[in-house]
Amino acid sequence: MEPDKPKVDVLTSSIMLLIAGFFDLFQFVISAFGFLPTGVTQVLAIVVSAPITIFAYMLFTIWFAFLNVSFFNIKKPGSFFARIGGLVAESLPFITSAPILTSSVLFTLVEANGAKGFPASIVPSFLLNMTPAGRLINKAVKGANDNTPQAANDNTQEQGREAA
Repeated sequence: MEPDKPKVDVLTSSIMLLIAGFFDLFQFVISAFGFLPTGVTQVLAIVVSAPITIFAYMLFTIWFAFLNVSFFNIKKPGSFFARIGGLVAESLPFITSAPILTSSVLFTLVEANGAKGFPASIVPSFLLNMTPAGRLINKAVKGANDNTPQAANDNTQEQGREAA
């Protein structure tokens, strides 16, 4: 596979983000029932939300595995613990309404595709530098690009120029 070519194409990335957004929206609606004053709706919100979270994370873990992309990447501890933290946060009542799954899928796609891939390529660079989340995406993209053979070759050439 060429180092510049994204691992996940635009259509698949779009569908993944759309489905993750659907799961998060559904969990938001379910958690809204928990704010109703009866105890039955609060218990129902927790009981329905937990299996949806488990199913959603299993779905994306298997889907990314079919694409040869690691959703829970143990080789990158920051990424791994962020996904585990997201999974734990999704299991807590009322916090599950936050779009944690969508952001996990988004960051995994950015790590997999790099700067030339779909999610990172559509965001203007000045917006990425303005927000803390954008700076985090820049770091993830740079980290993903540093692992490619082309980036290693570029670093070697730059070091050769500095030595001369």
